[in-house]
Amino acid sequence: MDSQKNNRFSGLKKAISVTVMGAVCLTAAVSVASLSKTVTITDGDKTMTINTMNPDTKAILEKTGVELGKNDKLVRTDDDGHNVNISILRAFSVDVIDQDKTKTLTFNDGTVADALKAAGMTLSKKDTVSFSANTELEPDMEIKIARWYTVNLDVRGKKMTKDVPAGTVSEALDFLNIKLGKNDVVCVDSDKKVTEGMDITIQTVTYKNVTSKETIEYKTETKDTSELYQGETQLEREGQNGERTIVTRQKYINGELDSEKEISNKVTKKPVNEIILNGTAEKIDYIQTNAGQVEVNETENVLIDTNGNTVSYSRVLTGSGTAYTAPAGALTSTGRLAQYGVVAVNPNVIPYGSNLYIVSNDGEIVYGYAVAGDTGGAMMSGQAICDLYYPTYDECTVFGRRDITIYVLD
Repeated sequence: MDSQKNNRFSGLKKAISVTVMGAVCLTAAVSVASLSKTVTITDGDKTMTINTMNPDTKAILEKTGVELGKNDKLVRTDDDGHNVNISILRAFSVDVIDQDKTKTLTFNDGTVADALKAAGMTLSKKDTVSFSANTELEPDMEIKIARWYTVNLDVRGKKMTKDVPAGTVSEALDFLNIKLGKNDVVCVDSDKKVTEGMDITIQTVTYKNVTSKETIEYKTETKDTSELYQGETQLEREGQNGERTIVTRQKYINGELDSEKEISNKVTKKPVNEIILNGTAEKIDYIQTNAGQVEVNETENVLIDTNGNTVSYSRVLTGSGTAYTAPAGALTSTGRLAQYGVVAVNPNVIPYGSNLYIVSNDGEIVYGYAVAGDTGGAMMSGQAICDLYYPTYDECTVFGRRDITIYVLD
């Protein structure tokens, strides 16, 4: 009996123990269920759901492996129960393009209107945008602003006011279908950007060259000559008028003469000045021939001049001599001034610069000391050995042509 009682008691204890354990487990399950959270994470097109006992946002992100960028945003909402909603708003860039300027902005969400406001864009009633203001922003979206401007035009005298899109003057004219002729000129640079209220003038510009002629009157020159006596004049050359050709370029704007400019002024026919000879020679009754006694020692190759000076010479030449004169200031072929003592020779016989002493063979004239400084056709052809300079025509006439002896001095 006692044994049966003990067995029943043992069984009762086990039953009670099992019941208690079940109650404890049930209580624990109820407690865990009350503390657990269901978390729904939305990251763009991806959605994930987890259950967690730790409702901390950072712990949730670590558990799910979701990472936030520098400009990413997280939006969390908790209901009164066990549900948590977390939305990840990833940062993305949007370009706001205003003509040639671009502003790149970072957003997590928003509309085109938000982007324009953030970019500081002020639009006029004429301006247009590539998207409507309430369009949702998207990654890498390009929001383009089309600016419009009112310009004042004067097209070949016809005035008008037009609205044109942003761009260059050339592009504005193309937009307005204004064609330029080969003689049309635009008052502003075609590559210049259009601005509000800009004045654009188009003119047809043509040019015409006009040729005219002017007379250049000749001048009268007076030239002194020893071939005429003092007080005597003579026309040496008649004067002739010249001519000047002038080319003037005329500029016409829209068919009206605007200005003219001289582009060429040339003498096409030079005037020939009149030359009047003015005599400077004094009338003389006789010619000074410088005659005198000249002694020559042919053995020692020396001579004694008319002043008694002894001079040595290297060689002697004889031949026909002539005389010439020249206007005051005239130069010889060697560049020497034509004057008494400068004689013309054949430089192949008597080199230029040779010092000479000259006398006539008839003993009537002693020309005296001279230098070989000129030449002439008669000397080069052998018709004369020397041409002696005299300051007047009369003196040349007295000398005429006669045989002379030339002593080439050492």
